[in-house]
Amino acid sequence: MTILDLLPWLLATRVVLSVTASGLQKRQLNDGEPTGGFWRATYGWMIPAALLALLLDSRPESWVSGTFWFNAVLAGLLDAAGNRLMLAALKQSDLSVFGPLTALRPVLALLFGWFFLSERPSWAGTAGIVITGLGALVLISRLGSPQGTERPDLRSLCLRTGGLALSTLASVFLKRAVQSGTPGMTLGIWILAGGLALEGLRRLAPAASPRPDAPRNGPWFPLHAATFFILQWLTIVIFQHSLLAYSFAFFQSAMVLQVLVGRFLFGEPAFGRRLLGCLVMGAGAVLIAWKG
Repeated sequence: MTILDLLPWLLATRVVLSVTASGLQKRQLNDGEPTGGFWRATYGWMIPAALLALLLDSRPESWVSGTFWFNAVLAGLLDAAGNRLMLAALKQSDLSVFGPLTALRPVLALLFGWFFLSERPSWAGTAGIVITGLGALVLISRLGSPQGTERPDLRSLCLRTGGLALSTLASVFLKRAVQSGTPGMTLGIWILAGGLALEGLRRLAPAASPRPDAPRNGPWFPLHAATFFILQWLTIVIFQHSLLAYSFAFFQSAMVLQVLVGRFLFGEPAFGRRLLGCLVMGAGAVLIAWKG
């Protein structure tokens, strides 16, 4: 059995873990967890696993490859910044909007993959990617809603878009890194570089108090760190065997679960419209899987 035979199962597992990670993040943010402290604690818990991954899954020639180091480190730095922006956006928006808005990510991945990786989706694949983007428009179509609770506000959208752009660009370098290294090496360096970046951001930020964003809900961090570690490992493996744009379109299968979790665990509104947007994006993913 090859990795391609296991790819549907890897995608399904990645979808479930993505929703789990977002739910844990939303829970802790609702409890007042600071975004900077949240990510530093998560990366801190992942560092031992990162070192183990480097030890167990190494390719000797990659250690002296400047290409591998450049791409892996840059991916870690960009992703750390993007994750922090997206967590700030999640703090200000509903989970059921925050998750499906990642439908914009396949469109960004299409552009970045085209220019940086020379990836050329088929016409059917491109159409599927565009359809997922149209589904996102359904989610943010009521910009004039008087209550303002059925959509993210402008600041949240800007944070989300900026975070998506940074993390999608990071995926370009993540894919380049794994092509010249291994998934374990790429994941390990990605975590170490990201942890250093978050610590650097903390030191550069003006301190309002001795520990302005120290993490508080400690018991949840190991679970989130384990979920996020496996999630990122699966992401890297999937990138090895699929176009970036297709990968992110398939990841959108998590959107229905995001809406259901947002509705039934967090009591978020506009369930019907958000579910409709998810179904539109699902149609795009089906088209890619069928004809892409």
